[in-house]
Amino acid sequence: MTIDLQTLKCGECGSNALKRTGLNQYACQHCGSVTLVEDNVSDRLDRVLDQVKNAAGERLAQEQALKQKMVMRNAGIAVAAVLGVGLVAMVASLISARDEHPRTQPARASVVDRTIPVDGLRLGEPRQVLVGSGGSAQARLLVVARNETGKPLERANVKAVFYDGDTRLEERGESLPIGVLQPGESAPVLIDLPRATTATRQELQVQRLSAPYRSAEGPRLVFERVRLVQQGTDGARLVGRIANGKDNSATLAGIEALVTLYDDAGNVIGIGHGYAQASELKPGARTSMDIGIRSFGRGAAVAAWDYRIGYSTLEANGARVAVLSPDRVIRAVGAPEVFNPELRMGTEDLLADESERFDQAHLELLPLIPGLNTIRQRTYMTELVNRSKDQIAIAPAAVISRFDGSKLDGTTVLGGPAYLYPGERFPVQIDPSRADRITQTRVEWKPMRRAALPGPRTPLEVTIDSTRATTGSVLLNFSQRFTYKAVDIKGSVKNPGTGIVRKARVWVSLRDREGRLTGFKMVENLPAIAPGESAPFEVSIQQQARDFATVEAVYQSTE
Repeated sequence: MTIDLQTLKCGECGSNALKRTGLNQYACQHCGSVTLVEDNVSDRLDRVLDQVKNAAGERLAQEQALKQKMVMRNAGIAVAAVLGVGLVAMVASLISARDEHPRTQPARASVVDRTIPVDGLRLGEPRQVLVGSGGSAQARLLVVARNETGKPLERANVKAVFYDGDTRLEERGESLPIGVLQPGESAPVLIDLPRATTATRQELQVQRLSAPYRSAEGPRLVFERVRLVQQGTDGARLVGRIANGKDNSATLAGIEALVTLYDDAGNVIGIGHGYAQASELKPGARTSMDIGIRSFGRGAAVAAWDYRIGYSTLEANGARVAVLSPDRVIRAVGAPEVFNPELRMGTEDLLADESERFDQAHLELLPLIPGLNTIRQRTYMTELVNRSKDQIAIAPAAVISRFDGSKLDGTTVLGGPAYLYPGERFPVQIDPSRADRITQTRVEWKPMRRAALPGPRTPLEVTIDSTRATTGSVLLNFSQRFTYKAVDIKGSVKNPGTGIVRKARVWVSLRDREGRLTGFKMVENLPAIAPGESAPFEVSIQQQARDFATVEAVYQSTE
């Protein structure tokens, strides 16, 4: 007789009532058949039988738990019914007592109604504008709202319903871009136009108006230092610094600003809204804001602008109280400062005080060095040198305009290391676009900050271990092959400090016998370097000018 080990059934009668009766011996309790099995099969069968028993025990426990749950549920329903009857009786008793003694009931606390009539928010004549430029320009409806309610308004909302004749198309709404609109203030709002191009008119509606939930009178906030700058034609930026005076005991929160640009006729041609970088500003602390401004009205120049700052105070329990400040709109006349659109300027670069700025007179761009690239095309090299004796230039950058005679050939962006130390020379590559030569350059520096020695850069030790002159070749268009000279360099970067250097960059430069630049390259993919450890590197640098005689390196490091 055989036993089915897959289904654990008797091979004679099909029953699963199996019982072990001896070593490797099993008996069917239904038909009495006995079977002998091999050792390994027996062990496996024992384990399976144990699993079957355990599963049966678990099913039995689940059934008992389900029965107990049903009993508890029925008991709960009964208790709830009893409590319901008692509650009905209690409510009836209270109603009867109120009817007999109505004057003895305490008065309910009244809820303050913060609703304000909507007709107090006056809406100017709407006009359609294009925000952005080119194919990314988006159509908007510009509306200027004025608060004539005599009360501050919290997040007022304007809705536009669009029609094609008498056919209602769709509606769009937008909140005013400032948390609280003070009495007498005006604010512009941009509302999306409908996707349908058949809209012929729109109706403007002011949504429900309300006063701030918690508010208090307080002083207005103004920027300690503010600059309106423009790069290109797409828009402008307002950067400003805000300080919470030490004599103020309150912590400020939710600091926001609304910026509006105007043309010479007083029409709104740009809107910007943003928040402070710090979410909370304690007494004596300061923070900055960097607000992008969406411009429209392509032919109009900025003639004037204004800004207003809204904020709240933070109470001990975490609640915020909106501060109502009279005459908080600060107006200015004049156009923004214009910078090259290719310059990347940070907020702190623009807001640095004069005492914090690096004197650009200490930066020198060396004369151009002509050379040839791998396919024998004209190229040029130069170097940025920090001539200061004790000041570090922080993130020096510029746009270099190159000319062939009086003809502009294009621009090159100079983006140096994060720190350029006194005496260091940073290599720059300048490739002509169309001209056969470059006769002159014009440099536009970005505003830069400075740092005093020893500076924030983590010191590294860059060692050049070996140099080997080689030649290489490149095939152009499968028809022309060019050969060039190169130098294979092996070196290492050691971290002698006590902290891990997480990001290191090294620029390796080749120099001829006169010390002039003849080729350079940045070493990429250096790993993080632990204290006392070194990271090896290999780099192959093409010689673009005369044969090299020495090798130098400039590094950048951050912890």
